[in-house]
Amino acid sequence: MASILDKVDVHDAGDKIILSSDDEVTLKYVVEEMRKEGAEGIQVPVKVGSKWVASFEHPALSQCTVEKLGFVIIIAGHTEESVLARRAHTSRSRRSRQGRLRRWWEPRAGPARAPATPSPASA
Repeated sequence: MASILDKVDVHDAGDKIILSSDDEVTLKYVVEEMRKEGAEGIQVPVKVGSKWVASFEHPALSQCTVEKLGFVIIIAGHTEESVLARRAHTSRSRRSRQGRLRRWWEPRAGPARAPATPSPASA
């Protein structure tokens, strides 16, 4: 027996999940089920060419916390994929440059230091 989801294509677009289908009724049903399961930022189905397309916020975005400490933005989440999705969403919405992703266990990059020169007494 075929599932109703076999008639719907699912695409991960970073901060959005995009659904498309040839059948409007099927897509509306899937969108309504996603709404019942707590999906946020739902865009209702619209016809684009011969397909019907809808989208909703990527669930991974809601699993992350964002803290702002001065000029530093800290994004914490359960998976690297969710942090990267939230980072892309935050950067686009704030029109800021993306800094390097640093995992909590990596040392911070400090200022470059000149190597110590031997003193004449030790030579």
